[in-house]
Amino acid sequence: MATATMAPEKIKEIPENNYFLTPSCILGAVNPGTEALIGRIYDLLGLHWKAAGDSPESQCTCCTGFSSHGDLISIESTLLVTARLWSVAAEMGLENITTACVTSYAIHNECLEMYEREPGLEERVDGWLRQACGRRLRIPKHVVHGSDILYRYREALAEKLRYRLVDHKTGHALRIVDHVGCHYAKVFPEKSIGGAESCDVLTGPIRSWGGETVDYPERRHCCGMGFRQCAIRPNRGYTMACVLKKLESMEPWKPDAILTNCPGCNLFLDKEQWAILQITGVEYNVPTLSYTELAGLLLGWDPYDVVGIQSHTVPVEPLLDKIGIPYDKSKEWLPKEWLTQEKVEVV
Repeated sequence: MATATMAPEKIKEIPENNYFLTPSCILGAVNPGTEALIGRIYDLLGLHWKAAGDSPESQCTCCTGFSSHGDLISIESTLLVTARLWSVAAEMGLENITTACVTSYAIHNECLEMYEREPGLEERVDGWLRQACGRRLRIPKHVVHGSDILYRYREALAEKLRYRLVDHKTGHALRIVDHVGCHYAKVFPEKSIGGAESCDVLTGPIRSWGGETVDYPERRHCCGMGFRQCAIRPNRGYTMACVLKKLESMEPWKPDAILTNCPGCNLFLDKEQWAILQITGVEYNVPTLSYTELAGLLLGWDPYDVVGIQSHTVPVEPLLDKIGIPYDKSKEWLPKEWLTQEKVEVV
C-alpha cells in the first residue's frame, strides 16, 4: 500500500505567535463551525492572535480572490485591499498574517512577491492607501495559512486529544486521505510544507493524531472548484467530474474520511457526492472534514453545537461511531429559537 508518510521535501518557517486572522468569504457561510474553530484552537494552544476589530476602520474585508481570479477587478485593487488589511494588522501590533482560506493565502503571498520583484511598487501602493483611507502600507513578516499553524502545533494538540484516529472497536488506525487546496500547494509550492508533490501539511497531523494516510493516485488532482467552473452554470459539470475522478481514485483504499484545508474543496468534495449519486447512481459516502473540524471532534468538542457537522451533506456520524465519539442526533437540526436570534455565541 502506498502511504503518504514520507518526510516533506521542504520545511518552511512558521511563526510561533502573533497572528492576524483574516476570515474566508465562503467558509463561514457553508461550514460556519469550521472558521470559528480556528480561533478556538488558537486559544486552546495559548497563542496570541487577533481578528479584525468592531469599528468600521478596522473591520476585515475580502482578499478579492473571486474577483481577481475571475478577471473582474485589477491587480491594483487587490494590492490596495491587502495593503489595508496589513495596515490593520500592524495597528494591532501583529506582524504575521494567517488566513482561513487558501485563496487568500495565495493572494497575500502574490502581493508579497510583487513588492519584492517590482521596484517602486511599495511606494505607489502606500500612496494609494493614504489617499483611500489615510493608512500606511506595512509589510507583514510572514503570511501563513491556518493549517500551517496546526501543523506546527500538531504534537501539542495530540497531547490534548480525547480521541484518536483509531477504530475504537478494532484498535486499527483509521485511513484518512488528504486533499490539499491548489492555492496552498501549487501557486507557491516553495511556500507550502513539502511542496506540491510531497505536501505534508495535512498528512503530518493525521499521523500525529493516530491515523493512516494514503498516497492515492489522484491525491494532487484539483477538486474542480476553480472559480469560473463552480460559478458559471455551463461549467459546473467539470467540477463534479473532478470530484468523481478523485473519489474513483481513492475508492480502492476504502478511506474513512477526506481531510481538507480549503473552504471550496471542503464544500465540493462533500456536496458533489450527492450530485454524483443523483446522476450516476454510485454512492461513495466518504465524510469530508476540514483540519479544524477534525481537530475539534478529536478534542471532544460537541459535534453539532461547536464543530457544526450538520452543515455537511455526507453524514459524519459514521466516522464518529468508528472513533467512539458520542453525539446527540437531536441536535442535527437547529433549535427554533436560533432562527430568531441575530447572533449565536459558540461556547
